[in-house]
Amino acid sequence: MFFSKFGIVDADGYLSLYQTNWKCCPVTGSMPKPYLTWQCHNKTANDFVFVSSSSLIATAGLSTDNRNICLWDTLVAPANSLVHAFTCHDSGATVLAYAPKHQLLISGGRKGFTCAFDLRQRQQRQLFQSHDSPVKAIAIDPTEEYFVTGSAEGNIKIWSLSTFSLLHTFINEHARQSIFRNIGTGVMQIETGPANHIFSCGADGTMKMRILPDQFSPLNEVLRNDVKFML
Repeated sequence: MFFSKFGIVDADGYLSLYQTNWKCCPVTGSMPKPYLTWQCHNKTANDFVFVSSSSLIATAGLSTDNRNICLWDTLVAPANSLVHAFTCHDSGATVLAYAPKHQLLISGGRKGFTCAFDLRQRQQRQLFQSHDSPVKAIAIDPTEEYFVTGSAEGNIKIWSLSTFSLLHTFINEHARQSIFRNIGTGVMQIETGPANHIFSCGADGTMKMRILPDQFSPLNEVLRNDVKFML
């Protein structure tokens, strides 16, 4: 959501945008319709973010031409609204986050890779394998010192936003176990808050809250059992 707008992406590759100031008709019970709908990816669309304003949007999905991260200007007719497309994530992009101070898009893909795109230069800045399974969730610290990724196998990892180095790994945080293998989709959602708060939920049916220490050392014993709240 951004200002008075929100959007929905679907499995057919479409993005639909709505206004939040709609009113349901009490007589007909009519529901609001999107004020703008267009196909962003010709296979499927998985995620989107507003970039800097409510008119510039980045989408993540799967297209046959491998342009799986795209920038769109919604003030232009849909046929001409593509600002730039990044060729990346050859099996499709699954999730997307925006770091406004750094002017970076951070994306995750089905093969476990994470990409960082410099919007000023409109070029890929980083590409690395962050997980062994699809990246399902990404969140950026409000101070933009680090970002967090979550995967289908249930792992959560903390990364430096300046160096893209791994700061810490939380193994099987949201892994749903069976006798034979992990099932489900692992981490479903991650959110960050002030003072190093991290919230996550997953296919195991739990929601967890962590408070990270100021220094994210992999050797810090505090991180071993630091779940402060769990539902």
